[in-house]
Amino acid sequence: MVLGGGSRGDAALTPEDRLGDATLKRLLEGVRLCRLLPEARLVLSGGDYRGISPDAEIMQQVALDYGVARERMLLEAASRDTADQATFLRDRLGKAPFYLVTSATHMIRAMRMFKRAGTQPIAAPTDFHAVSAPFQVTDFFPNAGILANTEGAFNEYLGLCWGWVRGQT
Repeated sequence: MVLGGGSRGDAALTPEDRLGDATLKRLLEGVRLCRLLPEARLVLSGGDYRGISPDAEIMQQVALDYGVARERMLLEAASRDTADQATFLRDRLGKAPFYLVTSATHMIRAMRMFKRAGTQPIAAPTDFHAVSAPFQVTDFFPNAGILANTEGAFNEYLGLCWGWVRGQT
């Protein structure tokens, strides 16, 4: 199951360019797993929560372009958030194990929500932001990318707390 992570509404862009960076990385990992597991189905999840095409539909267009057969895909295009996605998959798969593809920063919260919903996810993280690299002198200089990572981490911690308050994590 590939969780959507945002998209752009400009229909003049290619489907790949309409997907947000995180969503595209998640989809590519899902397609890779689909190729490794020829009996598996590719579940694409993500609704229209900002007034644009659902993430799932745009992901399907890209997956088709990359050679995944339409009959191997299952779309979930109505969800607003990860909790909705967990409920959808529980209703479709029950207790059958599945790979859950999402960004590494979102994996803890997603795994908790899916397990809380009664499913059996196997973590398949992608879109890593914290990677080991040798020290460089430029590490002392301000970096907007690091600030963006901090914003993403704050969002996930806030989401974990909100999920806990709502009984989802």
